[in-house]
Amino acid sequence: MGTSQGPVREALQRLEREGLVTKQSHSATFVTTVSLDEMYELFSIRSVIEGFAIGRTVTRITPEQCDQLEGLVEQMRAAGRQDDMLGLTEHDLQFHRLICQWSGSATLQRAWDPLYGQIQRFVVRTHKNYFASLTDIADTHLPIIAALRAQDAENVVRLIQEHVMLIWALFGTEKEKE
Repeated sequence: MGTSQGPVREALQRLEREGLVTKQSHSATFVTTVSLDEMYELFSIRSVIEGFAIGRTVTRITPEQCDQLEGLVEQMRAAGRQDDMLGLTEHDLQFHRLICQWSGSATLQRAWDPLYGQIQRFVVRTHKNYFASLTDIADTHLPIIAALRAQDAENVVRLIQEHVMLIWALFGTEKEKE
């Protein structure tokens, strides 16, 4: 394919750091499998990180930044209408990344960034099965934006944490049906 070993090696090392591949015996690399228990732990960690981040963001967010978040929700809806789960997920995770970024804490951003790849892979594979419409995923972000606009520090942390953990509540509902 005309690519030297250096960039391929660097890409595989990055994927390994993100937990998306594992290297075995210095010769083979495999895509990782992540159990539901491990994903639950990742989402729980993400919930704590985003809770801290939004607690800081709520006091410094601007109306223009709230508009930017609403724009991402509209992009999520557009992707949902086109049944584009990957595009929807990219806009969704950008929404959450911005909240971490706007917190002004490089530490929170560094803690959140490595979760991206595994969360993206999980969301793309699962969320379509638990929402009646993909546009419903976008709409779950609206109460967060409303709380940010109102600078409702008391509720915004709870809202983001419930939002992050929503899929696990839906999993529980699905198990109850069985």
